[in-house]
Amino acid sequence: MSSPAWLETETARRYHNFAQQTTMYQELSHLMVQLAEIEPGMQVLDLGCGTGVTTQAVLETLGESGQVFAVDVSEPMLAVARGQINSAQVTFIQADAATIPHLAAQSVDRIVCNSVFWQFRHKPEVMAEIRRVLRPEGRFVFNAPEPYFIFEAIPRSKKVSVLFEQLAAERYGVGRQDLRSIAVFLQNCGFEIIGKQMLERTRSAAESYLFMQIPVATAWMEPPLEYETRLVLLEEAQQLAEGNQATKQRWMYFVARSISL
Repeated sequence: MSSPAWLETETARRYHNFAQQTTMYQELSHLMVQLAEIEPGMQVLDLGCGTGVTTQAVLETLGESGQVFAVDVSEPMLAVARGQINSAQVTFIQADAATIPHLAAQSVDRIVCNSVFWQFRHKPEVMAEIRRVLRPEGRFVFNAPEPYFIFEAIPRSKKVSVLFEQLAAERYGVGRQDLRSIAVFLQNCGFEIIGKQMLERTRSAAESYLFMQIPVATAWMEPPLEYETRLVLLEEAQQLAEGNQATKQRWMYFVARSISL
């Protein structure tokens, strides 16, 4: 499961607003579909489909044949997606990523997971379900951004505190990942990395402001503040900030396939 804030109706509304007014998710989806090498006639699982941006990109690649199974745990997100996409080739499924009863074993050719895999708090269980439904020759494609992913291979440490974090990443996929730990984690789950690619894009100040209006974007605060309070702080920060401050944003994409355990 990911943060409970994803289940909120306001999160779905703000998320959709962000996706409509910016190009971030369209850019991320374009590369994801490209790396997945989706072909007409394939059965594709869009895991954590949100409001359907990646689902639409997959559908366009499939053409007039094939099927997309768009899965998300959030019913408000799926409600928006259903309103955006009207196609007999798309089946929307409300389910946790670790339990998708609607899909039979080895029933999909490709699994794409855009902007969500790194948020799962139960990655080993999710990987087991991915392994169950993915055909042997299938591909699983997902991405992770900075600062949640470190764009280098960090060797094993000799310090107990650092080793604790590295072992948590390797065994359970929690915390920040790096190139080495994520490869170890996937191998422990019966997968190997067969490709990776980095995407760098520019995030404008206006895009950052819109993104931070999504409740889940600031739900990490501890101790927690009410959403209305966070919005007031965001407005004040927007007024105080220097305008036209763009930042570089990097995402790492992984292409994986199953191996024998």
